Amino acid sequence: MKKHPLLFVGMSFILLTGCNSAVESQQLNTSGKQQYSALNLSEESSQVLTVQTVEYSSQEGIANLGVVLLDFETKQEIERGIADKKGMVHFEQVIPEQPYDIVIYRILDSGEWMEQSQETIVFNPKKPVVQIQTFNTSPKEGLKVPVVLQNPEFPNGCEVTSLTAILNYYGIKIDKMKVNDYLPKSKVYTKNGVMYGPDPNKAYAGNPKKKDGGYYVYAPPLVEAANQILAENNADFRAMDITKATKEELINYVKSGVPVLTLVTIDWKKPTTLGYWIIDGTKNKHNIYKNLHAVVMTGYENGKVTIMNPLKGIEKIDENTFFRSYEQLGSHALVVL
Repeated sequence: MKKHPLLFVGMSFILLTGCNSAVESQQLNTSGKQQYSALNLSEESSQVLTVQTVEYSSQEGIANLGVVLLDFETKQEIERGIADKKGMVHFEQVIPEQPYDIVIYRILDSGEWMEQSQETIVFNPKKPVVQIQTFNTSPKEGLKVPVVLQNPEFPNGCEVTSLTAILNYYGIKIDKMKVNDYLPKSKVYTKNGVMYGPDPNKAYAGNPKKKDGGYYVYAPPLVEAANQILAENNADFRAMDITKATKEELINYVKSGVPVLTLVTIDWKKPTTLGYWIIDGTKNKHNIYKNLHAVVMTGYENGKVTIMNPLKGIEKIDENTFFRSYEQLGSHALVVL
């Protein structure tokens, strides 16, 4: 049973597309020593529970997170500690076969502990080490989003591929072909010499499997597809359209352990268009972008943005180049949290 009462303060929420494209904080004692409450505990407890905080996907230990052990029935704090370099915290005040709530906190520079995830466990002395997957708030080389490449199946499927990588990061075992089945799509066609197609905010234009018959999609259809997949997998996460998020907000997301699907240009140059189609059911023109591309932003440090590029894998891009491209295309992005 997992809960993720995440952790973002002052953020507007964004969205993302194309391929040819706080929660209440709690002041706690941040001493490295474990703190004990006045809760009456049976002296029969002589076992040690070890909680290891690990990053989604990579399962690597995460250091310097606050971990609190709560009584399952009363929700009263029993012990708390700070994860060591292997992500481990040891709790002595536990009773075999009893349930406990484990709450993971991000420790801010101010000293505040901000809740980021929670899980209920039953202490089994035969398996005293419990791994809890959570957000990595201090990645050294970017979040460990798995590399998923779009080719050869999806010459115009960077959005679907990037979304697949994010879902895989959170432990959803699904491939890009299956994710594509969930994505709303609509044909692009010509009638009486006029080209027609969908609103990219409502459906993918064309077929991402076709080199010359696939275009792109904006965030809302991707969010719709992701949330259907997450619901079917009984996941506590939900996709969110965060279109129009600022540079600072995107950086805050990845620094809080959340990868971001963003829309940029495939060549990092100025967006270019060629012709237009009439959006079905309207008289509105949609200018057709030639160089849209979707990538996953996974880190930021020293003026470099780390991305998972579904055409190339892990890359580092100059921050000015990355954010200029992102903003010129309309600041489309989405997250799963």
